[in-house]
Amino acid sequence: MPFSNLEKRVFKEGYQVVAGIDEVGRGSLAGPVAAAVVSITRPTRSLLTTKIKDSKQLTEKQREEIFERVKSNPDFLWKVSFVWPKIIDKINIWQATLLTWQRCLKKLNSQPDFLFLDGKLGLPNLKITQKPIIKGDQKIFLLSLASIMAKVSRDNLMKKLDQKYPEYVFSQHKGYGTKLHLEKLKKIGPSEIHRRSFRPVFENLPFKEKVYYVVSQIPKGQAMTYQAVAQKIGQPLSYRAVGNALNKNINPKIPCHRVIRSDGKLGGYNRGSKIKEKLLRKERFKI
Repeated sequence: MPFSNLEKRVFKEGYQVVAGIDEVGRGSLAGPVAAAVVSITRPTRSLLTTKIKDSKQLTEKQREEIFERVKSNPDFLWKVSFVWPKIIDKINIWQATLLTWQRCLKKLNSQPDFLFLDGKLGLPNLKITQKPIIKGDQKIFLLSLASIMAKVSRDNLMKKLDQKYPEYVFSQHKGYGTKLHLEKLKKIGPSEIHRRSFRPVFENLPFKEKVYYVVSQIPKGQAMTYQAVAQKIGQPLSYRAVGNALNKNINPKIPCHRVIRSDGKLGGYNRGSKIKEKLLRKERFKI
């Protein structure tokens, strides 16, 4: 894939540094979402011999060859960024994707004055001319390169994580929801690098961890009943077990004080009902 007519036109219009940014791993059940930005100051001909396509249309060997050629080519500036599951679970996968893009751009020594993005949405509050393009990684040279740089970087990371968590065989599926991965999840349960906000992972959590995850998502100043928590984890009759799990929690980051009875009364709390009331009032929850 040579430079597209659109990319050439952008340079002719006077933009000095043009970049493409793309991400991979949004649908993975484990590991980070990754993004890469690739920028260039002119549509040079001294590029690559391998035919460039979207990373998904290339073999692993082809992607790695292009990755190494971009790394060694001084015409390109590129950066990669990762956002890990704990943040993904906290802010959701789309916001995590935006965060990877923002981090990539911050890492660049020279900021682009024109940015291509893959998809239909751009980055909010960005003082750079943007052009989102649906399936852009199949149409725009810089986006194809960005998808390859992100894909190879993330794959290499997942291979390293395979050494730390060999029982999940991450080197084979890179964290995606393949049949093998789902079988491992069901047999072993999720690891610390699995995304608990993704349904196949959540469903394989132990009961107590399901409770803690649901409660950890309750916003400050709001509350949820024991029954609602039980409903959320798919076991509506287990509200007493929810209370028992919360009373045994020792992690201060789990806001157990935000779970109350369905009649509006506060209910139990492992640090004492007065502390629970104090915490809720501090968060301006109406008791």
